[in-house]
Amino acid sequence: MVQMETQLQSIFEEVVKTEIIEEAFPGMFMDTPEDEKTKLISCLGAFRQFWGGLSQESHEQCIQWIVKFIHGQHSPKRISFLYDCLAMAVETGLLPPRMVCESLINSDTLEWERTQLWALTFKLVRKIIGGVDYKGVRDLLKVILEKTLTIPNTVSSAVVQQLLAAREVIAYILERNACLLPAYFAVTEIRKLYPEGKLPHWLLGNLVSDFVDTFRPTARINSICGRCSLLPVVNNSGAICNSWKLDPATLRFPLKGLLPYDKDLFEPQTALLRYVLEQPYSRDMVCNMLGLNKQTLNIAQHKQRCPVLEDQLVDLVVYAMERSETEEKFDDGGTSQLLWQHLSSQLIFFVLFQFASFPHMVLSLHQKLAGRGLIKGRDHLMWVLLQFISGSIQKNALADFLPVMKLFDLLYPEKEFIPVPDINKPQSTHAFAMTCIWIHLNRKAQNDNSKLQIPIPHSLKLHHEFLQQSLRNKSLQMNDYKIALLCNAYSTNSECFTLPMGALVETIYGNGIMRIPLPGTSCLASGSITPLPMNLLDSLTVHAKMSLIHSIATRVIKLAHAKSSVALAPALVETYSRLLVYMEIESLGIKGFISQLLPTVFKSHAWGILHTLLEMFSYRMHHIQPHYRVQLLSHLHTLAAVAQTNQNQLHLCVESTALRLITALGSSEVQPQFTRFLSDPKTVLSAESEELNRALILTLARATHVTDRPVTYLYNTLHYYEMHLRNRESLKRKLVHAIIGSLKDNRPQGWCLSDTYLKCAMNAREDNPWVPDDSYYCKLIGRLVDTMAGKSPGPFPNCDWRFNEFPNPAAHALHVTCVELMALAVSGQDVGNALLNVVLKSQPLVPRENITAWMNAIGLIITALPEPYWIVLHDRIVSVISSPSLTSETEWVGYPFRLFDFTACHQSYSEMSCSYTLALAHAVWHHSSIGQLSLIPKFLTEVLLPIVKTEFQLLYVYHLVGPFLQRFQQERTRCMIEIGVAFYDMLLNVDQCSTHLNYMDPICDFLYHMKYMFTGDSVKEQVEKIICNLKPALKLRLRFITHISKMEPAAVPPQAVSSGSPAPQSNQVPVSLPVTQ
Repeated sequence: MVQMETQLQSIFEEVVKTEIIEEAFPGMFMDTPEDEKTKLISCLGAFRQFWGGLSQESHEQCIQWIVKFIHGQHSPKRISFLYDCLAMAVETGLLPPRMVCESLINSDTLEWERTQLWALTFKLVRKIIGGVDYKGVRDLLKVILEKTLTIPNTVSSAVVQQLLAAREVIAYILERNACLLPAYFAVTEIRKLYPEGKLPHWLLGNLVSDFVDTFRPTARINSICGRCSLLPVVNNSGAICNSWKLDPATLRFPLKGLLPYDKDLFEPQTALLRYVLEQPYSRDMVCNMLGLNKQTLNIAQHKQRCPVLEDQLVDLVVYAMERSETEEKFDDGGTSQLLWQHLSSQLIFFVLFQFASFPHMVLSLHQKLAGRGLIKGRDHLMWVLLQFISGSIQKNALADFLPVMKLFDLLYPEKEFIPVPDINKPQSTHAFAMTCIWIHLNRKAQNDNSKLQIPIPHSLKLHHEFLQQSLRNKSLQMNDYKIALLCNAYSTNSECFTLPMGALVETIYGNGIMRIPLPGTSCLASGSITPLPMNLLDSLTVHAKMSLIHSIATRVIKLAHAKSSVALAPALVETYSRLLVYMEIESLGIKGFISQLLPTVFKSHAWGILHTLLEMFSYRMHHIQPHYRVQLLSHLHTLAAVAQTNQNQLHLCVESTALRLITALGSSEVQPQFTRFLSDPKTVLSAESEELNRALILTLARATHVTDRPVTYLYNTLHYYEMHLRNRESLKRKLVHAIIGSLKDNRPQGWCLSDTYLKCAMNAREDNPWVPDDSYYCKLIGRLVDTMAGKSPGPFPNCDWRFNEFPNPAAHALHVTCVELMALAVSGQDVGNALLNVVLKSQPLVPRENITAWMNAIGLIITALPEPYWIVLHDRIVSVISSPSLTSETEWVGYPFRLFDFTACHQSYSEMSCSYTLALAHAVWHHSSIGQLSLIPKFLTEVLLPIVKTEFQLLYVYHLVGPFLQRFQQERTRCMIEIGVAFYDMLLNVDQCSTHLNYMDPICDFLYHMKYMFTGDSVKEQVEKIICNLKPALKLRLRFITHISKMEPAAVPPQAVSSGSPAPQSNQVPVSLPVTQ
């Protein structure tokens, strides 16, 4: 090291000595150019000899010393001379250009204040950077951008010209025709330093922003049209997929690459999360969207607090408070009551698993409600808070719950006593909620010997006295809500809780003596037959409900151990079934039922109880999560193999329960696995006998009068047997008529089929079937649009979704719509085209301002139908791609990216068929399952590849499929690879059919994006062969994808190097083409 420095010093100081004499006598010496050249040659000759003897490892250290030596000089002339030495060393191949550039740019002594040094450095880099490999150029760009940030906002105008040398290097690196590196690398480094909304440094002017703007087309190619307006149907099979995932910290879409996407895609998607949170039974989807993993209850070490989720839950509570101000009644099953019920369930789940912080949420609520005067919903809010407090206060610090008293001061401003409500009404339990909260807080303070004891608020004294007085009454009756009030108030006080809970339990167990006969031979059950009413169960806090369900499960296990010959009391069985519907008590509810109760009863060989529990599961339980169904199926498999269970009635029950579990899977999910059976000659339906088919359908329509899922049954049957039923309109109609007609007496009007269908299709003659017009399809789609928008009153009658076939209004609307469409006497192809025409044709019933919501509804419906209904979209795409606007260059003189921009076209009333079809295709594919999407590669290679000949057609295909590469990468890699190769094959077609490509830069940018974000080197082998057959200009731009080692400058004709960017290029300079290492 020391020896190297000594030798270098002697070489370069030889030159410096001469200059010291010159400086001592300024003006006395005049060097001719020949003298300068001689000095350079002499210096380089000595250095060459030294460099040849250096080891490879010392090269970098040597160059760094030279740079340090140069930067240590003070004479401008001397510095300039030494820079010339470096330049000649690189140009003669002595020094590697990358190492020189890096040493110069990374030097700590390169500071903007030393303007001469700054200017000389960047002039030299500009001169030699053409020889640096593309990854080296990327690294240099990064450092140069960072160096420019050291220049202050205000500098003397005298030095600006010198500083601009850095800008010139950046301009050269970003020059598209120079191709020093993939432009994609450059935009990535720029966006790291200057994310969306941050202005570039003044020195760079609009150079950087203009370059970033050239990537907006690439970003658009990777964006789903109207993505921010697309919404799922919660609990639909397509809802739990990667399409709806959001960043849990920012609520943004997880966009791939640092591209300049449209601003709305960078926004937090609060509307999407809010919509999902509002839906009943949506908590699993929320967890999936935000990547939240449920842990065991002991999760102190696994906290996954999600502040954005907290904010949305708080906003939902505020919204419910606003709704309560305008609704006259609460306990009428109206939307406000359903909303508060749902909110309570959501809040408990997310706070219980510590995805949301209770004290943070209460303080946020206080802040958002302060000064609003919203007090009509205060009792319901306190009821929601009571749910969590009563169940968790014993395990948490008192301080976590004290913010509730701050909320009390805000919402209960009364100075006088609040009167005791009518306890004959279920709403009274909400009116008592605040008093119950105070009782729990006070109990906790006493148990902890805390000094934070809070006296009973003056306004609640009458409520408190009423509860204490009721507690002294030892004979509690079931004719009002007094028992519920006491359970809610004293569930954390075992001394007081035993009395009211005992009264509830005794009601459903019976007195142990009375028996009632059941159907069958010598079947007796415990005598209690009246279950606890839902209104009463709804009026119990979660903590009280958990105690009740625990008591019931313990009772059943005790009876199973005793091998009692007396069947479970009907009241107990039905009450247990009703309690299992509450998702907020899942751990003791359905989870306990599947993982503890059933196995215990099975081990005890209590076959009678087991039979009852299985029937309860089959007929009395709703909305069971899939993983519990799978778990039970596994238990049943074990059960069926045990000899003792070979009793006909029990065996049939086991088989029936298993069948119900299997058929609960939607047809659209399992159909791909069963496609091969449909072409089997041993098919379920007869190909010859129409009478046999008719008999089968009518027989099926008769095991379903009893089905608890009539619409699901119809949907699955019509979906699965679509191929066999497509020409048997009367059978379809009779099946629908038989099942829906049988329910007309116990369902409200308008609950399922549309009025138009009931009027026209049900009564149509077989020889003259009804063919609906466009307005019918528009009204049918509009019904789903209104349902998803939460229109009040909605298109369907209100109901308690806990006991409905479907978990929420949108899921119900989607399925009944699909059943109606599949029952039409119209081919799937015609129905599919009619659905597409709802937005692709001008329709007076479809509002322009809400068009994406209609596209969303069409996407949901068409993807929930069998393949013939949605495959027609492919024909529409072919039609657009073959249209003159994309095939003829003279037909549309314009900018293709504007032509394909649905939002801009729609807002400016300049909509084109191609942009509408693009947006609709995106809506359909966004809702598609991966099984449906996996047909796209075949569609590209067999249908589109032969017809894509123009640049506009190619860009249209990239716009169509580009946004779905992310899903293919995550869910079906094979398809992603096939699509990647197809994109290059199409490019080759277009390149061979065109004299010049005007948009080759966006095309190449997109292909680089695809490589670095999705395919990697998985398509390298196929792609290399294609790129080698492209014209020189494209080959030059794509050479970094294949690492083609050499590109001959002579092979690129001047006209082919002309700009291929959508934005005009300025300051283009001819350059020598670099050689990639």
